[in-house]
Amino acid sequence: MLKRKLLQNDKGFTLVEIIAVLVILGILAVIAVPRYIDLSSNAKKTTLGKVISDLTDREVLTWSDQKISASGYVSDAKVFGAIDYTIGTDFKWNTGDPKLSGGTLDFRGESFTLSRTISTKAQPPLWKLAP
Repeated sequence: MLKRKLLQNDKGFTLVEIIAVLVILGILAVIAVPRYIDLSSNAKKTTLGKVISDLTDREVLTWSDQKISASGYVSDAKVFGAIDYTIGTDFKWNTGDPKLSGGTLDFRGESFTLSRTISTKAQPPLWKLAP
């Protein structure tokens, strides 16, 4: 009689409930882990895109300033020479400074080749990720 009361008051999870929780955790892991791994790669690509956009914005502003100045647009070298290419501590130019045609940029262990179009009197320079 005493044994029967002890068994009736047992509280806990059944084997079916434990297996159901494990299946749900397994499904979540299969879905979440690849997305988390891709997150780092996507963040690098997004950051690089913003850096390229920032470089282009700097050059376009400098080009515009020179166009409206008293001397006007002189040359691409003058536009290029007037820009600060310091991006941040996570970025390093492989050649020390970007060349007129672009350069290779290191970002957290990866190297990216950038290209730069040369400015003209009618068009500002543009930066983009080289193929």
